[in-house]
Amino acid sequence: MKHYKAISFLVFLFAVVHCSAQTIKEDHIDEEYHKCLLKDTGYVTICDCAFVAYEKWEKEMNNTYDKLLKTLKKEKEKTALKQSQDAWATYKEAEFTTYNYIFNIPGNKWCSIRQDGRIDIVRSRTLQLRNYLESLKKDESKFK
Repeated sequence: MKHYKAISFLVFLFAVVHCSAQTIKEDHIDEEYHKCLLKDTGYVTICDCAFVAYEKWEKEMNNTYDKLLKTLKKEKEKTALKQSQDAWATYKEAEFTTYNYIFNIPGNKWCSIRQDGRIDIVRSRTLQLRNYLESLKKDESKFK
């Protein structure tokens, strides 16, 4: 009986993980990044791909921030978002400085490690801002 419960639990867990994995769609920036990485596995190409992906995420974050700022109606909301973005920018710069010190090692592979860390930070903020914007748009549609 114990084995049956364990097997049932594992089947259930597999189904949940499998369904979750199918619902998460990779962002177009990450898709382009991964396609770029498949072209050539040399460290120079990897670094170039990472720099391009970072620039795209940074641009996407700024565009999303601007859209969100325009969507907010109240001045207090705008001020709170600006303060949050300023605090996040301070955090980002501190992390980037840490990457530069920790991974300031000769060799191209360290370039991609630094860039991947930077991409992760900016991607995370972008997705957070997108979520805010999408939530507001969904809420707005209820009141029309």
